Amino acid sequence: MSYKPVCLIVNPLGVLAVADGDIREFRPFPENLDERCSRFSRVLKGELVPEVREVLSKLAADGHREVMVSPSTILEALSREAGGVKFSELDHAVNLEEIFVERGYAPSVEEYRLEVKKVLDRIVAEELKEAVARRDMMIVHAVHVLEDLDKQVNMFYTRCREWYGLHFPELADLVDDLEDYMRIVAELGSRKNFDEEKLAKIVGSKKAEEIMKKAESSVGADLSPEDEEQVRGIAREGLRLIKLRREQERYIEELMSAEAPNISATAGPILGAKLISMAGGLEKLARLPASTIQVLGAEKALFRFFRTGRGAPKHGILFQSPLVHGSPKHLRGKIARALAAAIAIAAKIDYFTRVDRGAELREKLEKRLQEIREKCKKPPARRKPPRKPKPSRKRRQRR
Repeated sequence: MSYKPVCLIVNPLGVLAVADGDIREFRPFPENLDERCSRFSRVLKGELVPEVREVLSKLAADGHREVMVSPSTILEALSREAGGVKFSELDHAVNLEEIFVERGYAPSVEEYRLEVKKVLDRIVAEELKEAVARRDMMIVHAVHVLEDLDKQVNMFYTRCREWYGLHFPELADLVDDLEDYMRIVAELGSRKNFDEEKLAKIVGSKKAEEIMKKAESSVGADLSPEDEEQVRGIAREGLRLIKLRREQERYIEELMSAEAPNISATAGPILGAKLISMAGGLEKLARLPASTIQVLGAEKALFRFFRTGRGAPKHGILFQSPLVHGSPKHLRGKIARALAAAIAIAAKIDYFTRVDRGAELREKLEKRLQEIREKCKKPPARRKPPRKPKPSRKRRQRR
């Protein structure tokens, strides 16, 4: 009875047991390409196909109690299947090309490589289709577009304000909202066209009255009709981008409601979508620990902390949540930690079960945040650095 370790290898063409550079058992997959791809794909996902069970039964019957396995994805399933056998990951290379050709399972090395390539190419194509079918990748691209639109809107607003500021510089101090500013420029143009009633529809009656007073005494230069039309065109383009940005936000909210309702309930749809985008997809976010989610977006600060040992980041992009930035400074780290823990659970539920438990998660989060606020109402007292002892009289005299 042999107890020497043997290798159980699942190949795109079949399942084989190898010992001392020779095949002891071989169970080929069906020659149909679809069947081969299905069997090998299931193995890569950790399932035991009939051919694996047949080879395993033969090895156990022959008395093998130590088996090295490739791929390692089936180690757990094999351990459950045969408890009396010790399984470990294959730690050395096996020249399957040479073995297949010598035993006559493949006519030549080139033919062997071609058949293996067909199976692997088909599996990769199927995996790509599955990845695209999950709409979380749509969320990733939608967030990228939203971020680009933010940059474009800010750029057009900046150009519009600088250009129009030559004509009416006081307006920038009176109107803070970029959309209101560009609407005034796009709809009214030159300050000589200002009308208090039209302005009131944009910024309200009180603000409109202030703008009219400043317009009468403005120190800005006059605009020619050509200049006025150009700057109004810039403002119109900025408003068009703002409208497109709102549509993109609505699209993201709908996607998040369908694909990640639990993350939407805990983090909010837009912040949740940004977290999915930064992680690289819903699956990757679901596999991240809460501690990593807490500092997503603060990678530079985190690496600086690792290098210097000072200034550990308490939050990254989670600061955008009103729960974090709307809290007192001394509570933000604790609240970000609690929020990250809730998001980590929500992401796992969204990816692995797809069950909407958003209301329950939100309620637990609110309860936890209330506990934090009650427990830490006052900021901790700052530690004073130790005072240096004063030099003695004798030391002062010596100096």
